[in-house]
Amino acid sequence: MEEKLSHKIYAEIRNGIIDGEYSARDFLSEGQIAKKYGVSKAPVKEALHILADQGYLISYPRRGYMINTYSDEELDKIQEIRKTLEGLCVRLAITNASDEELETLRFYRYGETRALDPRETVNFKFHIGLARLSGNEFLVDTLIPLVIKASMNKIKCDPDIDNFDKIIDAMQARDEEKALQYLDEDIRYLKRKQ
Repeated sequence: MEEKLSHKIYAEIRNGIIDGEYSARDFLSEGQIAKKYGVSKAPVKEALHILADQGYLISYPRRGYMINTYSDEELDKIQEIRKTLEGLCVRLAITNASDEELETLRFYRYGETRALDPRETVNFKFHIGLARLSGNEFLVDTLIPLVIKASMNKIKCDPDIDNFDKIIDAMQARDEEKALQYLDEDIRYLKRKQ
C-alpha cells in the first residue's frame, strides 16, 4: 500500500510542477506534503526522492526540496552551453562514428512521445545518443543534466524532431557545416537574442 501511495503522490506533485501549480524555486518539505495528503512521511519521502532523481526537484538536506524549473532566460543560457558542447559532439561523431552507428540515432522515432520522465523523452534520447557517438564519455556526463533541464521545459509538448533526420543525414554525408546548421536550428533559444 505504501508503494502505491507514493506513486500517487509522486504523480500529483509531478503534474503540479508540469502544470505550473508550483512556482519556480518553491520549497517543499516532507512534513508539508504529508500533511497535505494526510499520510505518513514514508510514501512522501519516496515520491520526493523519485522527483529529485528525475530532475523535477533539487534536494537540500534538512531543508527540503526546491522546485527545479527555469525561466526562459535561464533556459537560453543552458541552450547556449548545449549548442557549443553538442557542436563538438557532432564534429567528433562525424570523425569517429560509422554510418551504421549514426543510423542508430533514428531510434528516436520509436520512443515514447509523451514521456513524463525527462530521461525518457525523445529529445533526451536523441541528443544523448548523439553525445555517446562522440566517443567522449565526459561530454555525455556533462550534457545529461543540461538536456534534462531543457527537456523538462517542454515535457508536455509534442517532440520537436524536424531536424533530427537532417542532422543524421548531414553527418552521414560527413558535411559538418550542414550538420551544425541543423543542430543550431534544433537547439533554439526561447527568447530572441539581440
